[in-house]
Amino acid sequence: MTGILGEVEFEEIRRRVGDAIEGIRREFQRLVDNANRVLDWLPGFIVDRVMAALRTVGEIIGKVITEVIKFQSQPGRPWTLWTTGGTWTDAVGAKTSSWSESFSVGSMRTDDEWSGSAAEAYKNVLPSQQKALGAVKAACDEVDDLLGKLAIAIGVAWLAVVSALVTFVIELTAEATAAAATGGAGAPPAAAAAGGSAVKVAALVTAALGALEAFVGSTLLPSIKDLNQRVQNNEGFPRKHGSDEAGWPQLTKDISNSSHRQNKGAHAPWEMTDA
Repeated sequence: MTGILGEVEFEEIRRRVGDAIEGIRREFQRLVDNANRVLDWLPGFIVDRVMAALRTVGEIIGKVITEVIKFQSQPGRPWTLWTTGGTWTDAVGAKTSSWSESFSVGSMRTDDEWSGSAAEAYKNVLPSQQKALGAVKAACDEVDDLLGKLAIAIGVAWLAVVSALVTFVIELTAEATAAAATGGAGAPPAAAAAGGSAVKVAALVTAALGALEAFVGSTLLPSIKDLNQRVQNNEGFPRKHGSDEAGWPQLTKDISNSSHRQNKGAHAPWEMTDA
C-alpha cells in the first residue's frame, strides 16, 4: 500500500490532530494571559487594538477547531478503501479477464472435436459471452480506481490538516512567549502575528477539506453515477428472450436434445469431427 495511509499511520495522524487542537487552545490561552499581564503598561488605544486582535484570533481558532472536529467525527478509512478496491480487481476482475481470454473459438475445444449446428451455435455465442466478461472486468477496474482515488484524497486531506495545525501550534507558542517580552512592548506585535498565523491555518484547513469535498462532488459522485448507469443498462448482458430481465448471453437456438449418440446422422445437432 505504498503512498496509502495504513490503519496505524492513520490513527497516529488523528492522535496528532487531537494533540494539536489541545495545543492550540493551551497556547492561545497563554497568549491572552501574557498579554493581559502587560496591557496596563500600554496606552489605551494600543490596548484596544491588542484586545480586538485577540478576539479575532479566538474567533478564527473556534471556527477552525469546529471544522476539524467535524472531520474527526467521520474520518474515513483509506486503507479499507484501498484494500477493497484491490479485492475487486484481484478476486473478480483478474479472474474474469482470464476467463475472457479463454472464451474464443481458438481457445475452445468445440471447433476441434465437434461440428454440426449445435457446435456452430455454441461457437457463435462465445463473442457475446466474452463481451459480458469484459464488462465485468471494466466495472471492477472502475470500482478499484474510484476507491483508490478516494483513499488517496482522504489521506492527503488528513496530512494537510495535521501539518497546518502542528505548524500553528509552533507559531502560537512563539507568539505567546513574545507577548510577555520587553516590558509589554511585545504584546501588540505578538497579537498581530497570531492573527496572521490564525488566518494562515484557517486557509490551509479550509483548502484541504475543500479539496476533498470538491473531489467527492465533482469527480467521485459523477463517476459513481456513470458506473451505476452502466451497470443498470446491463452492458454486455442482453435481455432474455421475451423478458425485460437481463442475464448471461445464451444460445440463440435450442440444443437441449443434442447427444451425438442419440441423434446420429447428417442433421445431428452435435457431430464428432473427422479429425
